[in-house]
Order: sequence, then C-alpha cells, then structure tokens
Amino acid sequence: MQPQTDQRLAAEALDRIGRAALPEADATMAIDGRRYTCETALADEIAALFRQRPLPLAFGCEIAEPGDYLTLDIAGVPVLLIRDDDGTVRGLLNTCRHRGARLLDGAGRVGKAFACPYHNWAYDRCGVLRAQPASEHFPDIAVGEEALVRFPTEERDGFVWLLLDPAGTLDLDDALGELGPELAAYGLADYRHRGSHIWSKRMNWKLGVDTFLEYYHVPILHRASIGKTLFGTVFLYETCGRHARLVAPRRSILDQREDDPATWRVLPHATIVYRLFPNAVFISQGPHVELVRFFPDPARPDTTACRFSFASPSGDTSERDWEEMMRLALGVLDTEDFAVMEGVQANLAAGVQREIVFGRNEIGLQNFHRMRDAAMTG
Repeated sequence: MQPQTDQRLAAEALDRIGRAALPEADATMAIDGRRYTCETALADEIAALFRQRPLPLAFGCEIAEPGDYLTLDIAGVPVLLIRDDDGTVRGLLNTCRHRGARLLDGAGRVGKAFACPYHNWAYDRCGVLRAQPASEHFPDIAVGEEALVRFPTEERDGFVWLLLDPAGTLDLDDALGELGPELAAYGLADYRHRGSHIWSKRMNWKLGVDTFLEYYHVPILHRASIGKTLFGTVFLYETCGRHARLVAPRRSILDQREDDPATWRVLPHATIVYRLFPNAVFISQGPHVELVRFFPDPARPDTTACRFSFASPSGDTSERDWEEMMRLALGVLDTEDFAVMEGVQANLAAGVQREIVFGRNEIGLQNFHRMRDAAMTG
C-alpha cells in the first residue's frame, strides 16, 4: 500500500470510529438464492468468469526456485505452475500430450525434466517434450518441438496470474487497473512462503468470497476469536475497478489519535482485505499476508476447492511462530466462517426460502454480486 493511501485510510478509520459511521449502500439488495445452487448458473460462471478473465493463482514465493511446481484444478481444468531454468513461471496444462495422463500432483520440485507416470514421456521445465520411449512408433511427433498446452501466465509484484484460455491474451494492466500500484507497494516479490492448505467445502464458490465482504458478523460469529481485536462492525470500503478493498480497524488504531495526523497509518492497525475479481481474496494482516482462492467443481454448485496460502517478509527476523499463526487463521475460517457457509448452502438447496437479502451495511456483498452479474452479461 502506498504511504498516501495508508495515511488517508487511517484518517477515515479514526473519523468513522469517532462517529460510529459505516459506509452504506443506498438500499438493501435481494438476490435469488438459486445462484448458489443452480447448475446452469455455475456453467455460465465458469464460461464467463473462470475461462475468460485473469485469475490470481498463487504467490510467486510458493514456487520460488527453478523446478518448483504447484498443481491446481481450476473449474475442472488441471493446471501446472512451474518455474523454469530462467526463473519464469510457466502455466501449463497438467496433461501429457500422449494419452492425457496427469503429470504431477500437489507441490514440490522436479529436476531438469519430469516424466509422465503412464509411459515415461519426459518434459523439461518449459513443458517441451525431451524424451519419448519407443519414439519410432510416433513418426509425427518431434522431440524438442512438441510441448504441453500453455496458458498465458504472468508473475507480477509477487502474484502469479493465469488466463485459462491458451489462445487468449493476458492483459494484466487492464485486469488490475487502479489497484495495480497498490498491490505492488506491498513488495510481495520479497516474501517467503510459510505454508498452504487446501479444503474441499460443501459450499458454492461465491459463498467463499462472500465470507470476507462484510463485518456485520464479526462481533457475533467471531466474538471468541478475531472479534476481540477488531473494532466492532466499523469498516472502510472502496471499489477499485473490478476489485475492492475492505479495511477492518483494530482497537490499536486509537493509540495514534493524539499524534500528528501526518504520521497516522492504518498499517499495522487493521486487517486489509482485497477482493480480487472474480474468485480470490488477498489479506494483509501486518506481519504476514494471506491469499485465498475459490475454485468450483464444474459438476457440483455446492462443492468448492479452497486454497489458502500464507507468506511473510523474507527479512523478518522476529521469532514469531508462523505455524501457530497459520493454524489460528485456518481455525477461524474452517470452524467459524466456512462451517456457517456450508449450512447456508444446505439451507438454500432445500429450495423453500428462495430469496436472501444484503443489508445497506453489506455494501461489499452488494458490489461483488453486481460485478458478477455485469461480467456475466458481457
């Protein structure tokens, strides 16, 4: 975050706390709950959102060295992220060109080449075919020329973005818009990956995103956890093109009220949540950052793969227990937020209550669903 934005948000936070004033929408908003349960709606979202728009897939530090790789299933498409010998992140289809076998699973590191477990066709870190047993039986396939399907991929300012269309063009300047410089200011290229976690949850992917877009629930659902440090339901909200920023002040922000306003800062006195359209959330917690991505099962509107990544500055010499901090973050999401969302999914699937309502104080939810609707119609 740039210093001028940091100072401006601190001033707004202190003002809103003093006035107990929330950013509000002009009216409530009702939506049809079937958007969370309908197979046709999910298919349309995958086509319009996941196949046509750049997706933030990972922190660059998750695949920090040449040969490091990470596999993901994105709405049914198997993707392999791998850092090549020159340090460039490649986004490849995780499917052998021979018979379609999956090449790698999970995350790890490979040598100069990796082989298909089915027939031992081997590919280098750029995805180029380098070895082919019994090649005389495949006269039309040239070793050194044949390659895995490549997706447009770009690593920028510590994030890895990918377009799930091999023939498409990845325009990150357009995708990030005005938010680009703010994300760049975090300096995530110099961060260290501290850990990751993957859940499969019985909830629609949008319910995962919804979790982070309002603070109405914090003093209730999270009263025994993060609700102890956040400043009630007071929050800040701004749209940033297709994306948005929410700021949840911590009680410690009041400690600077008597200081020179020119020195006010919202960091590290707040949790800052960036909604990265369409399906990700980037969270700055001060000493560390988190990236949460939600990938739908294309056959089930009620099933989502949730990927959580945790990183901190490489130069941090403190003795923080990163594993414990990550455990606490995962616990809040798993046993509090996602547990409620799975219940919401089950209730909506019953089909009795069709409509759900977003209040004026749930402006982040209203904006996200309007952005979703606009993107679906072009």
